[in-house]
Amino acid sequence: MDEREQKLVSAALQGDRAAFGELVDRLKRPMFNLCMSHLRNEADAHDLVQDTFVKAFTRLDMFRPDSNFRAWVFRIAANGCIDRIRRRRTRRAEELDDRTSAEDLEEGDLPAIGTWGRASPLAELARARLGERLEKALDTLPETHRQCVLLCDVHGYSYQEIAEEMGIPKGTVMSRLFYARKRLQVELADYREEASRG
Repeated sequence: MDEREQKLVSAALQGDRAAFGELVDRLKRPMFNLCMSHLRNEADAHDLVQDTFVKAFTRLDMFRPDSNFRAWVFRIAANGCIDRIRRRRTRRAEELDDRTSAEDLEEGDLPAIGTWGRASPLAELARARLGERLEKALDTLPETHRQCVLLCDVHGYSYQEIAEEMGIPKGTVMSRLFYARKRLQVELADYREEASRG
């Protein structure tokens, strides 16, 4: 947290709404990226960002001034993502019980794996297949492990930053990443064999 951010947090804790508004402006983009990587639905990610800032504002009295404000707010967002994913899975199971077709259960388009410039149709197809396989492989992970992988390998967070974001020891982050990556290697093994055969 930089010096300006620390001053804004101090002012917000004193009831300065404009300072809190500036904090929102600073954090909304990285928070949206975090929510999007978990929820994979733009409308849900926007909703959760808004919910997170409302919760943070109404719970400012619970924030410890000696701790990291950014990590605290992001932890609220991460917990919100986990809750929303759990609710989705519960709804999906109920809908399946009601004989709802699989097509009706799609949660919207997954984020495109974009390129700069144009790729050949074969390259586009290969990229799409890889994206689908990665999504399926990530879905086999426990949510806490998936979250660590996304924060580290997609968003480039350090182990220490992930530990602060999730409120867990750094060693736990390293352990979760180790087991998650091993699981992903197993899940993607057949894809790698297919790709090597061309």
